[in-house]
Amino acid sequence: MSIPTVPGHPGAPPGYAWRCVWPESRAIGWSVASLAALVGGAACSVVGMVFGNRSVVGIGGLLLLLGGIAALTYFVMGIEDRPEVRAGDAENTFVLRYFPVRLAPVLAGLAAVAVAALWLGVLARELESTLCGIALLVALLLLTGLTLSYRRTARLSFSPDAIRITTRNFDWEFPWDAAHFAAGFDPKGAETIEIRCPRDAVTTRRTPRRTPTHLRPPADSLDGPWKITPIMWGVRPNSLYSTMTHLRAAPELRAALTRPQLTAMLTPPPWGTRRTLHLDPALALDLE
Repeated sequence: MSIPTVPGHPGAPPGYAWRCVWPESRAIGWSVASLAALVGGAACSVVGMVFGNRSVVGIGGLLLLLGGIAALTYFVMGIEDRPEVRAGDAENTFVLRYFPVRLAPVLAGLAAVAVAALWLGVLARELESTLCGIALLVALLLLTGLTLSYRRTARLSFSPDAIRITTRNFDWEFPWDAAHFAAGFDPKGAETIEIRCPRDAVTTRRTPRRTPTHLRPPADSLDGPWKITPIMWGVRPNSLYSTMTHLRAAPELRAALTRPQLTAMLTPPPWGTRRTLHLDPALALDLE
C-alpha cells in the first residue's frame, strides 16, 4: 500500500500533491469542551442569580472562564491549517517562524488549574489554594515568556538553493540537491523529519545552546540524520513534509517560488478530505 496522496490546496503549483505519512487529527474536543463549559457556566450563573446563591454564581463564572480558555485553545490549534509564511531577506526566500501550536493545550491546562485554584481559594478563603494558584500563574507566565523569546530567533527558511533551520539550539543549512528527507518520530512520539545529507555539504553555525541529543546525528555518521520537529513551525507535519519533498525535486519551482504558492503548499486539504485517508499500519516511513 502506497502513501495516500491528494491534490494540494488551491493555489499550489501544478503537480504538487499533499502526502499523508502521519495520522491526521482534529482538535474538535476543545470545541466540545468549550461549548459544554459555556452552556454550563451560563446556566449556573442564571440559576445562582435567580436564587441568590453566590456560590453557584461563582461556579458559573469559573465555567465561563474555562470555556473561554478552551475556545481560545481550539482557535490557536487551528492555526496549523492557516500557515503564516513571511518573506525572507533574499529574493525568493521565505520563512516560517517558531509557533508551537500544540503547546497551547499545555498552557491552557495550566491556566485553567491556576484560575480554578485562585477562584476556589478566594471563595473558600483558603490560603493554600490561593498560593497554589499564584504559583501556577507564575509558572504560566515564565513558560509563555520563554516561548515568546524563542519565537524571536527561531526560523525555518526556504531559499532556491537550501533549506535552513535556525534556533537557539542549532543552526543547520542543507543544500536541496544534497538532502534527502524521511518521516519518523522522536522518543516522545512526536513527528520528526529526518534529513540525510553528506556532512561536508551541511553548513552548521554556532548557537548559544547545545543541540538536543535526539535531534543531532551520531558523531561518527557521515550523512546524519539531522532531525527537525514540524510542530515547532505552526504547520501540519504532513504539510511540511509534502512541501519539502516536492521542493527538493523541483529546482525550477524553487527559483521562481512565490509566497502564495508556498502558503498553499503548506495548507492542508479540507478535513473532509483528510479524514478519508487511511494509513497502512505496516507501512514503513521510507527515505525519499
